Amino acid sequence: MNRDIETFPEHFFAWLLQSDRSTLSAKDKEISILSANDLDCDIENWELDDLDFLESQGLDTTTDWDFSEASPQPTEVGDIPAVRDRFQALIKRRIQLELENNPPLFPWEKEDWQYEAEEVALPVAAVGENLWLTQVEKIRLPVSIPQEILLKLFNRSQSVLQSSIAEEAKIVRVVEALFPSHSQVLKKFADKILNFSQNLAQVDFSLVKSQFPLTYEAAKENERMVLLLLAAKQIFGFLTLALSPTNNLVEREWLCELGILTLQAEYKLEAELIKSMRIQCLFPCGGILKLQGGQAYAQTERPDPGYLSVELFDLAPNQSYPLEVQFHPLANNSLIFAICPTI
Repeated sequence: MNRDIETFPEHFFAWLLQSDRSTLSAKDKEISILSANDLDCDIENWELDDLDFLESQGLDTTTDWDFSEASPQPTEVGDIPAVRDRFQALIKRRIQLELENNPPLFPWEKEDWQYEAEEVALPVAAVGENLWLTQVEKIRLPVSIPQEILLKLFNRSQSVLQSSIAEEAKIVRVVEALFPSHSQVLKKFADKILNFSQNLAQVDFSLVKSQFPLTYEAAKENERMVLLLLAAKQIFGFLTLALSPTNNLVEREWLCELGILTLQAEYKLEAELIKSMRIQCLFPCGGILKLQGGQAYAQTERPDPGYLSVELFDLAPNQSYPLEVQFHPLANNSLIFAICPTI
């Protein structure tokens, strides 16, 4: 008896999932009969009313039956297996219909339970200090640079970005942290890179790829210097937004591991007296937007994805204004742009 109780769920669901009785094998029918026995079905004691109700669920009353052909031999009263098979088929259909129309609920669920859309948790722990690196990895270079080297370049660029020194000195200062006591060589390479007439972001390095080593690790020291100087120049170019009355709208998209940050900087001049700039950002998640200018300071924030904007007036000539972007999940890891209006 205990063995029958233990095997009951397995036999019951195997029987429930069977196809139509007409296609069952002899072995399947044996399982069905065993299942009926496990259910303690006393066929001889069934009420006719119950059977009629179940039969009405399985018959199509709109069908025009043709009795012209020879009818099958009637089932004899004592043919218990045939009645059992028919009853099991009707029970199966009835249960399947009930499960489709009324799915079972967990004990803690209410009726008509509506599941809310599952929110994908932000991989904050996995992102960490690499939050902003996705965009940096998209810079155009003849040889890819290891992620840990790019991270050092980016962090160093953020710290040097607001400095008032010349652009050549900035990119040298970023790279010389990786090549101590090589400042003079770096300055010579930086001068040539800055005097390059083409925009590095548009250069097709595949045409000269054969002139470079296959990997960063295989490159010589001088070759590594050139690669990192090229990378630093592109990073500074993307982090710097130059505004002027003739170039009064600049846009950027920064791809990071939490989504795409869209930024738009606009220079405004009203009646040639009031000079201002307005920064609008579309955040992929909740965050903070800060704009600093001398004694003036503007900040705004929101808890969810959407637009934020800040604005500053009375702009000073030839001054760099730091724009800081923070995401709530990683508020201690900021992205800083330099807004440079020319008046």
